[in-house]
Amino acid sequence: MSTSDKQGGVPDLSLVSETEQDAGAHRLADDELGALRQLERRIRTGRLEAVNIRDAQRLSELGLAHHGRGGWRATREGLAYLVARFGDRLDD
Repeated sequence: MSTSDKQGGVPDLSLVSETEQDAGAHRLADDELGALRQLERRIRTGRLEAVNIRDAQRLSELGLAHHGRGGWRATREGLAYLVARFGDRLDD
């Protein structure tokens, strides 16, 4: 507990880098994050890009992607993850 917590004030806050912000239990590896962004672009642009099957399967295990008749697709949760992580910079 920080000093300000003991005094009933606002807890001490520190800034962390953007990569450290995504350090939860479901942190994505760079390759998995890239695959999820590819799946999002597929929805947005309609262009089919090759996706690494292992990365897509890992995304599926996390509920961020699924495979159906049309191939691999990002789920609502996957899209929400990207919006939370990148905000308006999705089309970069």
